[in-house]
Amino acid sequence: MVSASVAFVPSRAAALPSQSATWSLSVREVDVSSEIEIDGEGPSRQVLAEVPGRALRFLSAAGKNRQIRALLRERGYTDEDHREGWELLHRASGFGTGEPDEVEDAEVGKAVAELDAWDEPYFRFIRAALLRRHPAQEKFVFDNLTAQAGAAAVVSVKTLLDRLDALEKSPKRKATRKEDHAALETIAKRGITKEERSRLRQLVDIASGGGAAAEEGEGAEDGGAERAVIDSQEHLEALRALHAWYREWSETARAFIKRRDFLVRLGLAHRKMKVKVKPSPAAPPAPDVL
Repeated sequence: MVSASVAFVPSRAAALPSQSATWSLSVREVDVSSEIEIDGEGPSRQVLAEVPGRALRFLSAAGKNRQIRALLRERGYTDEDHREGWELLHRASGFGTGEPDEVEDAEVGKAVAELDAWDEPYFRFIRAALLRRHPAQEKFVFDNLTAQAGAAAVVSVKTLLDRLDALEKSPKRKATRKEDHAALETIAKRGITKEERSRLRQLVDIASGGGAAAEEGEGAEDGGAERAVIDSQEHLEALRALHAWYREWSETARAFIKRRDFLVRLGLAHRKMKVKVKPSPAAPPAPDVL
């Protein structure tokens, strides 16, 4: 089995098996391990590999563009459907990409910008605090997790908060509860208190378009992806669930949204490239006939 990590990465180009991509939303795509059986009647390996990046782009546009969201709402797309998409994306990719080029809604844009500015210095700060004093907790919290740029920071910060919450009260970590709480106490002394975590969680909700205050803004440009490995049946089922959600709402959008620029923002159409046609050179003059 080829090994790779599932994580957010900065925007860069990466090649799919049969095509090149230049997305700026950079959820890592996934390879399906040969050890995982794929039902021939379901989505193919390549379709599953592409769905995290496609879903994030759709969610980014639907959450931040007021007009796109209104058109989808006319066809039954609720705040609950939007939150479900984010949760499925988070579960399927582990973390997964994007950077808004314009933002209509000031509060959504402010939340994304604040999380984007927060994650890099504070990920480093928290990691340094845990690494020497609580190495097991540092490994758990920062496993395949790094700071990201743009809208990718929304999901990376959410992942951090989820893991800190797990240190606090996850039943699966009951055996290490004393050590986990000591790690939380260490970062609390350095400013990452329960109140600060709650404040960040509210920003994540707003930036994801799931809060009552979050309306819509502009979406993102095309994006490329790097690859990770589907190495468990649970991961495969998470990708299938995300694919089913994405198929439902992308087909709905294709059916009822007619503006091409909206479809481009949702990742359902490509921008038309303007091709400059060079004028043909003038034909040489015909020779004189004697």
